[in-house]
Amino acid sequence: MRSKTNAPAWALGGALLLFVAGLCLQPMTESDLFFRLRVGREILSTRALLGRNLFSFTAPDFPDLDLSWAFEIAVALLYRVAGFPAVVVAKAIWMGATFAGAFAVCRRRGAGPLASTLALAGAAWVMRERFVERPHVVSFAGEVMVLGVLGALDRRWSRGWLAAVAVALLLWANMHAGIFAGVLLALLAAVGARPTDRGKARRALLVAAAITGAAAINPAGPIGIIRYLAMHVTIPKLHPIDEFRSATWRSDAPFLVWLAVLVAVVGASVVMNRRIAGRAGVTGAQPWRVRLLLLRWLAELLPALGMIIVGLASVRFSADAALVSAPLMAAALSSVFAGVSGGEPRPRLVAFGRSAAVVLTVGLIAATLAPRLADARAGRPPWDVDVDTGGLPLAALRFVDDNGLRERMYNDFEIGSYLLFEGYPRYRVFVDPRLPAYPLEMHELLGSFDLDRATWGAAMTRYGVETALLSYAGINRRVAWWDPAQWALVYRASDARVFVRRRERWRGLIAAREIPATFAFTVERGAVTLTLDDQPALSPVSACEWQRRLGDLAFDLDGGKGTRAQAYFERALAVPGCLLAGDEAALAAWMGAIEREAPDAGHAMGHLNRALVLAPGDTRTRANRAIVLERIGRHAQAAADWDRVAVDAHGTPLGAAATARSRNIRRNLDKP
Repeated sequence: MRSKTNAPAWALGGALLLFVAGLCLQPMTESDLFFRLRVGREILSTRALLGRNLFSFTAPDFPDLDLSWAFEIAVALLYRVAGFPAVVVAKAIWMGATFAGAFAVCRRRGAGPLASTLALAGAAWVMRERFVERPHVVSFAGEVMVLGVLGALDRRWSRGWLAAVAVALLLWANMHAGIFAGVLLALLAAVGARPTDRGKARRALLVAAAITGAAAINPAGPIGIIRYLAMHVTIPKLHPIDEFRSATWRSDAPFLVWLAVLVAVVGASVVMNRRIAGRAGVTGAQPWRVRLLLLRWLAELLPALGMIIVGLASVRFSADAALVSAPLMAAALSSVFAGVSGGEPRPRLVAFGRSAAVVLTVGLIAATLAPRLADARAGRPPWDVDVDTGGLPLAALRFVDDNGLRERMYNDFEIGSYLLFEGYPRYRVFVDPRLPAYPLEMHELLGSFDLDRATWGAAMTRYGVETALLSYAGINRRVAWWDPAQWALVYRASDARVFVRRRERWRGLIAAREIPATFAFTVERGAVTLTLDDQPALSPVSACEWQRRLGDLAFDLDGGKGTRAQAYFERALAVPGCLLAGDEAALAAWMGAIEREAPDAGHAMGHLNRALVLAPGDTRTRANRAIVLERIGRHAQAAADWDRVAVDAHGTPLGAAATARSRNIRRNLDKP
């Protein structure tokens, strides 16, 4: 009989864990993991914490305050086993265990399996963007552990359990500075318990003290963790980072909807409890009953409310807020369900509850498997857990490496993690996402939005930057800050840009690869590419070649429309022999092909003749000249060109067409 009673709970719990696993088992896109792996490797190889910023040439002696060293060692060891998939799978297992613990917390607080699963599945959906390979997943588990401890303060704990909790707290303190959330939860629980149970409040204070003591047992010490947390308040004021902003409807609607539903469900549970009290014949005591209910809930309500306030102030904690408030949501939902049934198990409602459990179980399984089946049908791996390189400028990086541009290279904040992962110790980076590892002046520079080119150039000179790789170029305002008088653009593709300083050591590269472009940035349009009509004085590119490259750029920017490009190409061809022979022939042939239908055929003939002098075997150019010769009535010459094309392109559609055109012309010429 008991197994039948527990079967829905097991089914719902299993479906919940499968759903969480599906959200976790995704391609690895977390850029911070790259530097975590590199730090872990260095600690394992040197058997010592780093202590200073080894990875950057801009601040090599700046202290590196690292409170996640144990996490970094763990992921480095996992990476040794099976690369990125091992890290992703381990994260999924970890989050599954975390939600299993959260499910147990919900059940201990009196929530039914249906309400617990529904609340935790909703929390998981809100949290899904934070299910990444970063140390904060340790804090998720730590927060659930603290909730479990706070919910069992009236029980007698064995020494083994106390030892396990102590070890877990020490690991948490050395894996993520988010242990401060545990202190916050315990303190607020103590405040909430004081009106109804002072003994429980004192025990909650002891838990807060224990967590505080554990937080101080790390290489940084208690002062170090305070400095670390203070930096995360100071730095975002200088260097705006998305995850430190406050919650908004535009970017964080799931979290705000979760909070709205939570308020509605808690309010409904209060109403339902008043109804139950009324049905029990204690109408006069209803207000006191409701007040007592709220007082008893304070120990659970205040910790959730505290994390919600933190999550609203900084969205990096919105996932923590959803997880911590999920048991409250589950308990309130169960209270609502009980209120609907009048506090008694009615057969119809019991049957409805079982049906709802089946629907929720099937729904979670379907939500997990449907995307996988869609991937399989589309020919994609259904369970891809390797690194996703789509956001990495790998082609630009190959260009940089092929041309020896990695030394003292500027890089954007977002891409620095990958660069140090695959480049250190041979190369160091300009900056990477380890916020406390860089001085405030660096964050102030990177956080500026309205620098002019002179100020930016002076900063690059001060830091000794020689080259630059910029990613996300379409929305990167810094693309517009590189003065073309001092910096040459040598790579523009796949939303990445590469600049080099105009020095003699790069003269050959600039001459071969410089792109005559500069950039402007507006909030409305992002980064806009502009043709650089005035050639910089230090550019080693010849004047005619500069015009040819301007034409290529204009053709690309104008979406294949040749009007503006033609003007540049005409100037490039102004001096015969200025361009390389192959470039001159190709350009003249293109110009002739564009102009062959123009009213004045003289320009087309001039360009086509010029191209054929340089490349007499170009059959398409000769075919274009034959067309122009027909237009101007020089049929005998056109027939001769068609004959040559027929021979050179024999066996192709062009050769067959040339034969037919030649026969037709000669037939007309033979007519009297």
